[in-house]
Amino acid sequence: MIQYNKIKSLAAVFVPLLFWVQASAQIGMGVDNPTNPVEVKTDAGKVIIDNSGKIGVLVANPKVAIDLRSGTNGTVAIGNTDKTAVQAGAGALRYVASPAIGVKGYLEFSDGTNWVSFFPKGKPRIVVMANKVTQDTYVFESGTPSEIGTKSGIVQRRSSYLTNWTEKLDSDSGVPTDNFNPSTGEFIAPRTGVYFATFTFALQSSQVNTGGNNQTEAIWEVRNPAGTITQRIKTNNGYASDTGASPNAVPVGSACTVSVYLNKGDKLRPFTWITVAFDGTVSQFDVSGSGVYNSLTIVEQ
Repeated sequence: MIQYNKIKSLAAVFVPLLFWVQASAQIGMGVDNPTNPVEVKTDAGKVIIDNSGKIGVLVANPKVAIDLRSGTNGTVAIGNTDKTAVQAGAGALRYVASPAIGVKGYLEFSDGTNWVSFFPKGKPRIVVMANKVTQDTYVFESGTPSEIGTKSGIVQRRSSYLTNWTEKLDSDSGVPTDNFNPSTGEFIAPRTGVYFATFTFALQSSQVNTGGNNQTEAIWEVRNPAGTITQRIKTNNGYASDTGASPNAVPVGSACTVSVYLNKGDKLRPFTWITVAFDGTVSQFDVSGSGVYNSLTIVEQ
């Protein structure tokens, strides 16, 4: 009997309250006379849901689905997710805590198929940096077909790609990318634009013998996606014809710096051609100091 009376008392209180909420269609928490369907009082101000379903956080008249523009602490925080872009759906956001060139993290949105990065540094910008501590090259032009292939050092009077670089950075405005292939030394432009590119190389000191055409050439080559050469830009460094009798020796090298226009998919790659009449027919790179004399940098303008 006592239990029955308790239930009857609760019903007497709850049922009228339910009818009052339905009649007024307004809920106030800490608010005596709410003017919106839902109003919640906080120490900082009110959180409301208006008649159109918009949420205002310390905003009296929200203009969008969720309006945080209170002028004080109108920020929003999101975290990462292990969902694919398809699972998350188009329009979803996530935060990726993956630092690169000083960036602590970046935002991505789902386009329904892929996660697409927002660029934390504003304008998208490619940056590639690498140096070379190996002797690896690849002879790709020679009058003797059997010479085509991988080599150790630079073969005299042969066009040789500089291969097997040590990649230091390959990023697009802080987001890590794979536009540069350190094994081949080839960079593929992800979008059309102007790129600033420079590379240097140095050879181990040696005696330059008498000869009338001692020179080193550092060359940037551009090929289109079909592999056709569209540009070659080179720097030619000449040297004295004779360093004198042994043990006289000189360090020999070159560098090439260009601003080059690339279409999306174009391939940019450094190579060299030398004829310095060193003792022997193959010249070795100076890889001292962790390859500081053999470096490569590509920056989108």
